[in-house]
Amino acid sequence: MGQVTSNTIIRWGLALIFACTAANAFAEKRRVEVKHSDFLRSLKKGEETGNRLIGNVQLLHNGATMTCDSAYVYQGNHFEAFGRVVVNKDTTWLFGDYMDYQGNTDVGRVRGRLVTLLDGKTRLRTQLLDFNTATNTAVFSNGGVIDNGQSQLESDEGTYYSGQKLAIFNTKVEMKSEDYRIKSDSLHYLTEQDVATFFKQTYVWHEDVFLSFRLGYYNRPNDHFFMADHAYMMSDKQESWSDSAHYYRAQKEGEMFGNVQLYDSAQHAMSLGDYAKLYEDRDLAYMTNDPAALLFSDKPEDDTMFIKADTLLVRRVANTDSATMMLDSTRKYMHAFFGVKFFHPDIQGVCDSMAYSAIDSLAEMFYNPILWNENTQMSANKMEFYQKNNQLHRLDMIDAGFIASLDDSVKAYYNQIKGSLIVAHFAQNDLYKVEVFGNGQTVYYARDSMKLSNVLRASSIDISFYIKNRAIQKINYSVSSDSKLIPPADINVKELTLKGFSWQPHLRPSSRYDITRRAIQPSCRQQALAVEQPQYVIAERIDKIKDAFFPPDDLTR
Repeated sequence: MGQVTSNTIIRWGLALIFACTAANAFAEKRRVEVKHSDFLRSLKKGEETGNRLIGNVQLLHNGATMTCDSAYVYQGNHFEAFGRVVVNKDTTWLFGDYMDYQGNTDVGRVRGRLVTLLDGKTRLRTQLLDFNTATNTAVFSNGGVIDNGQSQLESDEGTYYSGQKLAIFNTKVEMKSEDYRIKSDSLHYLTEQDVATFFKQTYVWHEDVFLSFRLGYYNRPNDHFFMADHAYMMSDKQESWSDSAHYYRAQKEGEMFGNVQLYDSAQHAMSLGDYAKLYEDRDLAYMTNDPAALLFSDKPEDDTMFIKADTLLVRRVANTDSATMMLDSTRKYMHAFFGVKFFHPDIQGVCDSMAYSAIDSLAEMFYNPILWNENTQMSANKMEFYQKNNQLHRLDMIDAGFIASLDDSVKAYYNQIKGSLIVAHFAQNDLYKVEVFGNGQTVYYARDSMKLSNVLRASSIDISFYIKNRAIQKINYSVSSDSKLIPPADINVKELTLKGFSWQPHLRPSSRYDITRRAIQPSCRQQALAVEQPQYVIAERIDKIKDAFFPPDDLTR
């Protein structure tokens, strides 16, 4: 389903309001008609004169039938009704203790200990209600409650349009159904469709989920929420932000549009982009439209790795490893597809695609992967690197592994290590040991007191390098098949360049802004938890009223 804009929702609301009033804007004013009363007496009340009707009083106006125990009918198309007041027009029934009706304005002011309006399955209860017989519209103040057997709403003031089955509630609106509790500053509610549209700040609570937005709607039969204008969702471990979002609870699916941010505090991860799709029952989410991901330790600003790709996919699968089952019942995987780049202050990389497992902090890089650490570039056909405490711990360069580092003093000189499999070991993100397995080759520019002493070119089946302060301290060869020391005067850079060498600094991300320039939204969890939940004080007050006069049983649900 595509995006629904705020202008679309506003047009719907205006169309409904105009429909309520336009048809009767120029209706001809008619006199109130007295159909029946048991007794009739002359009446003078102040400056007004008329008749007093007693017993089984029945009056008609604008197609509405109004009955009561007694009434004062005045000159000027005006009457007062007393005792068991009932107004009926079409499917609408209204019950109260007293009504002051002005025929020239078509409005009856109904009052009582409890004023009840029934329209099909819809019930509106209040104590102060103005009813327009021409438009079949009821306006309440001083608090009102409307319900239809599925949902209940209350607010300080509101309007009910019987013809459109539409309730417009304003000021301290609170709504509840079997699944949700809602607070809003303003909403329109289609009672028969059970659809609520929100126009101002709105909060929703559902089990452990909290929603906040300023524009949207809730379709209860379809269990569909649409949120726009600062859409925010929070659960026990996750938070999300977007310009707009759809949530389909029955299908357990969600869509988010524009400035999307997903934050998972349990996994220490965050995703950014302009579109996201979530599948709850499949524990799957993917993000597109310039997406980026953040992996961090305790806070986003601490040792954060920034990752970008054309598409990011996150999934959780059941953990079948009994050894780790007690620590984590699921494994979380992130897959980045096409044009992958990532940046960390101590390590940067590019590749075509990447897979990351949160449970063991393993990242796999596919198709022309390259990693940089300080002045060292590492590449292979496939690479796997492990993190520990959010720091690089081990790197496996699988198939055509190659390590190159730029000599600090001569920019044309490159130390090189090549092998079928290279395993690099790190401590505090610094390289301290390199193991080469199969067809090991090396070119190393040795220095003595910072002065170039010679160049070592050697090959062996396996080679181990020990590094300290970013300089090779020791080299061990398992079986040396060829080694040569070349003095500085005989250096030929071309001959000392191993096959497969390709120095590519232009591909290296230089900062997190090479990955994404999106701003990171700080957590809103504390503010969300501080929002006061609905109290339903109006419904509580009205539920306590024991009114002696109540609608007949055949009109109640």
